[in-house]
Amino acid sequence: MPWRRLRLWAIALFGVGLAPIVAAPFYGFHDWPDFWAAGNVVGSADLVDAVRFQAWQAAHGLPQIPFPYPPAAAFLLRPFALLPFDVSFWVHAGVMLACAVAAGRVGARVFGLRTSVGVLSALAWAPVTGAIVIGQNTPFALLLAILAIKALVRGRDAVAGGWLAGLLYKPTLAAPLVGVLLLRRRWRALVVVVAGAAAWYAVGVLAAGGDPGWPATWLATLRGWLADDAIRNADKAVSITGLLARLSVPDWLPFLGGVLLVIAALPRVIHAPLREAAAGALLIGVAASPHAWSYEAALLLPIIWWALAGGIVEPWRTRLVVAAYVLAPFWMVSRQTVVSAVAVVVLGAAAVWLSGRWRGTPAEAPRRSAA
Repeated sequence: MPWRRLRLWAIALFGVGLAPIVAAPFYGFHDWPDFWAAGNVVGSADLVDAVRFQAWQAAHGLPQIPFPYPPAAAFLLRPFALLPFDVSFWVHAGVMLACAVAAGRVGARVFGLRTSVGVLSALAWAPVTGAIVIGQNTPFALLLAILAIKALVRGRDAVAGGWLAGLLYKPTLAAPLVGVLLLRRRWRALVVVVAGAAAWYAVGVLAAGGDPGWPATWLATLRGWLADDAIRNADKAVSITGLLARLSVPDWLPFLGGVLLVIAALPRVIHAPLREAAAGALLIGVAASPHAWSYEAALLLPIIWWALAGGIVEPWRTRLVVAAYVLAPFWMVSRQTVVSAVAVVVLGAAAVWLSGRWRGTPAEAPRRSAA
């Protein structure tokens, strides 16, 4: 595509994706009340105990939803909790937008793209803007993930482990890249990740009001919340596991579907160039996750950058990437379509990557590309 047309499409998709944020006040600021409440009660026993946490929410006129992240993650939300509720939402949205821009800049360097292509491709990707619109934080997770990949490909394993340790604020998002470390025997990075996990536990004791047994309470709360959330937001599921769970099938079948997808991806993750392996692992992590909603497909951006850098040959590169970007915004009407459009993109991307069809040969060393 000519650069001027590409830029126009990207700006238009960014506008379409971010436009619903103006309606956020009419929807109670979507998911943000749960995060703001967690920032307010962090450091007390109210955070991990679901009954106490929801009682605090009810007393402050907020929706009653348990905090599903490890308790130490609530310390990251404390600065926002110091602001008025509505103001904090807009400040958080600005921070997530900045994270998306930063991730695009770093991703461009990692995959050898023009900086403008990296940034515009991040802002035009509907799961990124969707996360900003509803008060979610996957742009931050994307930034941590791409920084970890950058450090890995540069051989700075301890630094990569540090970024991945930060990503443990939401362990399911860190798991695919931790798997890459295991499969590629990057032991130094793994040691740092393990140390980071221990730190998350220790800080979690403080976040939970001094309770050293918080993992048991948190996991019990998480099990109940996951089951309820899977029912309430079934139309937002984008993984093979989540989609199968919506059918009248035995409970083991969705889990088996996710496991088989991971097994199918292992040879590619082990043998592909490291940039591709890491990007593919993030893709498979979303596609096989037992709990992945549309906004978590923000983590597909590394595989998109890999494709743009030559991982898929033309004309299929343009056809597939354009189709993904055009389809993704329809996640906003998943209630009407029953299945999220992002699910089609996620599973289609996984199929394309695993099949090896239309495969290009991007250089392993960073290079500049016009996309």
